[in-house]
Amino acid sequence: MRAGLIAGVVALMLTATAQADQAPLTDWRKDGTDAEKLENVVRAVPSASRIMIEMGERYRNLYWAGKLGYWEFAEYQVEEMESLVKLLQLTRPGRAATAADFLEEGFEEFDEAFEKKAWEPFFQAFDHMREQCMICHGRNDHGFIILPVHPVTASSPVLNLGEAD
Repeated sequence: MRAGLIAGVVALMLTATAQADQAPLTDWRKDGTDAEKLENVVRAVPSASRIMIEMGERYRNLYWAGKLGYWEFAEYQVEEMESLVKLLQLTRPGRAATAADFLEEGFEEFDEAFEKKAWEPFFQAFDHMREQCMICHGRNDHGFIILPVHPVTASSPVLNLGEAD
């Protein structure tokens, strides 16, 4: 079975190579017309859902950074989340107004929480931000996207949540 799988992969590679030799790809960035370049750049702009994937990762990491007392890393997560919301305003102008509301309301309690460097004020700020996320989701017809109050895991290795070897 393994030999058959390897033979299949080799056959696919040879076919792909033969096809590549027949039709060389052009680099639209260098060889395309201005209209083609503009069209491709606009198509490459990240969608709201792609931006929100990163927001979700930073949301989880923010929670755990605060929970573990990694205050500088928590502040960094907030800064990056603010930047992502500003990027969303640029890439998705139809959502700019709700994004502006979120920027104004969502992060307002973190400065005091970071000054105190304590879980309770941090969690209050985090929970307030979460509520503002839910309001923004609702205003953008995505109220079905509900963030957890206590994310179970983080994704950043900086937080060292796993067991040591």
